[in-house]
Amino acid sequence: MYIAALNDLDEGQSRILLRACDLAWRRVTEAVVLTPMQQAYAQSIVHAHLLRLVRRGERKEQRLASRGVFLICGILACPDHEYVPGRSLRTDGAEIVF
Repeated sequence: MYIAALNDLDEGQSRILLRACDLAWRRVTEAVVLTPMQQAYAQSIVHAHLLRLVRRGERKEQRLASRGVFLICGILACPDHEYVPGRSLRTDGAEIVF
């Protein structure tokens, strides 16, 4: 499987990642919260975020998908801050950590 080889995952991890990304992305697009211009960028962020979680050992697709959706919600809630993996987002005194 190309995704597995590209990301140093086994076949099972690759399947989990793909299904979780698809589920997360379906939820995000059904909510209609992104403009067409934001979608490609957001999709790549979700994929990279879920890939990190799979590499750390997460295997539950539903949980992965929810974390992907939560990430997009957090980014949208903090429009003045650039998302940087591993750093929290801040808005109006609140801090969102992924």
